[in-house]
Amino acid sequence: MPEYSPKRERELLNLLAEGNEFAFKQIYDCYWYSIYKTVKRFTKSSFLAEDIVQEIFATLWKRRTSFGEVLQLEYYLISMARNLTYRTLRRMAFEEDVKNTLTREATVVESIGDDFLLDQQYQQLLQQAVRLLPSQQKQVFHLAKVEGLSHRDIAAQMNISHLTVKTHMAKALQFIRHYLQPHLGHYLFCLLLYRVLVLS
Repeated sequence: MPEYSPKRERELLNLLAEGNEFAFKQIYDCYWYSIYKTVKRFTKSSFLAEDIVQEIFATLWKRRTSFGEVLQLEYYLISMARNLTYRTLRRMAFEEDVKNTLTREATVVESIGDDFLLDQQYQQLLQQAVRLLPSQQKQVFHLAKVEGLSHRDIAAQMNISHLTVKTHMAKALQFIRHYLQPHLGHYLFCLLLYRVLVLS
């Protein structure tokens, strides 16, 4: 992988700002591995590291006109990757904690019976919440919870990154949780959310 001089890097960033895909490829080829190594050191996962690297370069392309004044692009991209990695790991830890909590609470209330879940009122509430989701969150939720696709299959079908799928799903579940809670008693809320989040 080549190492570019500050002058050449500046030329590439100027070309990138104009939408030059060849300049983008040169930057990608030069810096992706150092970013990947940094992210993998924190995540211990090659799959997650690849997703984060792809997200970083997708951001670079989307915001290419704002990188014109960046100095030492490699360090800037690594800093972006560290921040995204931290946010991703924190969100994953939160989701795991929510699942564990809901699993414990749902075990207590399973004795209430599945009839509550079959009640049309609660199913309608869930459907109402899903209808209010933004289009991409709604599509991700439907593909995951109704069609049973994995996050990687959804990413391939929608032509987005695996990490973006996770983000859409996390936001969708957060919205549904906030929508359902005022309408249901605490135990019924836990039971219904447990089925949506964990078992579906």
